[in-house]
Amino acid sequence: MPFRCLVLGLLLTAPGGAALAQAGDTEPATAEQGAAIAPQPAGDDVRNAVAAVLVGALGAEFGDATVDVRLDSAQLVAESDRDQVVSGSGRVRIGASAMADATTGDGDWLAFQYRTRYDTLFASAGWPDVQLGGDGEREVPNDATLVAELEERLATELEQLPGAGRVYLQFDAINSVETGSRFVRIDARGIADFGTGGNTSAHVEAVYDRRDATWLRVRQELGANISVDPMAPVASY
Repeated sequence: MPFRCLVLGLLLTAPGGAALAQAGDTEPATAEQGAAIAPQPAGDDVRNAVAAVLVGALGAEFGDATVDVRLDSAQLVAESDRDQVVSGSGRVRIGASAMADATTGDGDWLAFQYRTRYDTLFASAGWPDVQLGGDGEREVPNDATLVAELEERLATELEQLPGAGRVYLQFDAINSVETGSRFVRIDARGIADFGTGGNTSAHVEAVYDRRDATWLRVRQELGANISVDPMAPVASY
C-alpha cells in the first residue's frame, strides 16, 4: 500500500529558493557508479523522513498550503555508510482536498518526482528537489482560453521589470497534461518580445485549478539576451 502522509497545516517550511540552493547537493551518480550500485527499495524510516520534507517543500511550493502527500515509489542508492540518495515519484493534494477521505477525491491529485539525500546518522532527509509531473499524467488538448490568459498574465508581470516597456508573449510549443480531473499543468515555450529591448526565449510551467478557477503556480524562465535591468528578479508566483 502506498505510503501517505497527511498534514493538517504546514509543518515544515523553507524559503522558495532553498529547494534550488540544495538541489545541487544531489548530484546523480556517474555511469560507473550506477553500474556498480543498483537502487534498492527504501524502508519505512527513510520513506517517513522523505515524506516529511516533501510536505514542507510542496506546501511552500503552493503558498504554504495544507498538503496531503502520497509516495508511490522510493528507491535509494548508498553513496557511503552515512549518505544515501533517495528518489522516486508521488502525488500531492492541496488545500481543502488534502483533508478529504483517502477513498475519495481521486481527481484532486497532482503527480510529482523528487530527489533528496538521506543521512543515516541523524535519520533525516535534506530539502528535496521536486519536479511536477510523472506517472499517471495524461496529455489533454490545450485550452485556448487558458493559454491566452497565461500569456497575458506573464506579459503583465514582465512589464514590471525596470526598462522592460511593453512586452508580448508568443508560445510556440504548448503541452497540457492532467493527473486527475481538477488540475491541468501547462508547459509552454516560446518568445518574449521586449520591443527595443529585444527578443528572448521563454519557458513557462503553470498549474491551473479548474474547480476554483485559479492559477496555483506560474513559473517562468527567460533567456539572458534582453536589455532590462539584469539585477531585477523575474517574478514567480
